[in-house]
Amino acid sequence: MPCSPIALTWALSTISGYGIYGLHLLQQYLRRGGPQFIATHQPGRIVLPALTLKKLEPTLVLAQKIAQVLQQNANETLAFTHPVLYAVGNECAGFEGQDRVRGTVNIGCAAIEHKSFGPHARDYAKNYDMFIAISRWNETFLREADVGPVHLCHQGIDTTLFAPGPSSGLWKDRFIIFSGGKFEFRKGQDIVVTAFKRFQERHPEALLLTCWQTLLPQDPAPFQMAGHCQTVPVIDAAKGIQIAPWLLAQGLPQGSFLDIPYTPNMLMPSILRECQAAIFPNRCEGGTNLVAMEAMACGIPTLVSNNTGQRDLVELLGYPSLGEQRPVKAPATYANLDDWGETDPDAVVESLEKIYTDYESAKREALVLAEKTKAWDWGPQNEKLLHLVCD
Repeated sequence: MPCSPIALTWALSTISGYGIYGLHLLQQYLRRGGPQFIATHQPGRIVLPALTLKKLEPTLVLAQKIAQVLQQNANETLAFTHPVLYAVGNECAGFEGQDRVRGTVNIGCAAIEHKSFGPHARDYAKNYDMFIAISRWNETFLREADVGPVHLCHQGIDTTLFAPGPSSGLWKDRFIIFSGGKFEFRKGQDIVVTAFKRFQERHPEALLLTCWQTLLPQDPAPFQMAGHCQTVPVIDAAKGIQIAPWLLAQGLPQGSFLDIPYTPNMLMPSILRECQAAIFPNRCEGGTNLVAMEAMACGIPTLVSNNTGQRDLVELLGYPSLGEQRPVKAPATYANLDDWGETDPDAVVESLEKIYTDYESAKREALVLAEKTKAWDWGPQNEKLLHLVCD
């Protein structure tokens, strides 16, 4: 179908949510025969199949050139005669430098976590002609803020990668529990650790597999107020966040956990298929939580907290939820936490016990949900967005 050129103002990569989002938008744009997809930021680390990467190469090379031009001409603005997509986060702010790119239609792709909308946010919002919300929670918030028009377009999963499959059999003597998402208060790793410690005391063969790498320092204050831990991991400039020493300090026995480094998205299925469960007691998700969807797409019994954007997984796809959500406590200086949810670690333990006790039933149910999750493939999900933006 006819399609206009389109520009995107964040870094394409396979190690961040927005980066993966952008790469799949690019691929769907090319499938529909779009004439030109322009990325304006320096690409990050990208690991893709060789033929896919070859097809995307012209866009990635051009992105490097445009990023260099913007860097060398700090006072210049790029004006395109076609639509431009922007990242929109808390208070409608985006990535550095994206305000130096403008289009005929400017579309904000929102992943908002704090329901705050002050004067600065309203000023930012005026820069966008349209908003794309990636969860019903974000859609409702943006509509209430009266910044429209707002359109709901969920993010997706790569069903060519994330699908049920056999494990290697190398870890058959362990009950592996996966936890993914960059380390931060919002993701609830303190809840994961507390729950796993209790579960592992009953089942010594349990193994916590963490994928929590980040280079962003964390404030310990909200963790302390939640009451599960008093410290946060140290970040080493060369080695990244030091998860193992921190887990030992929290009382987890040596050998009860494994921390994996930054892992390209296309390599995650083989990791997930080794696991017997995945837990996401996240306090908030602006979107639906891509990592949780990828785990379930692999047929892994996956538990999510029923709040914010993850509520779409529970209500629209039927994912098992982690029980009642309590209000979240945090320092008074912390941003608005309306609608965030606090999961009781005992609820996580109880849910894990059900999976452990009757794993065959839990696996069967997970495979049914994996089949339902196929409907959220990146292709049709992004086609909705591209139809709105460039047709």
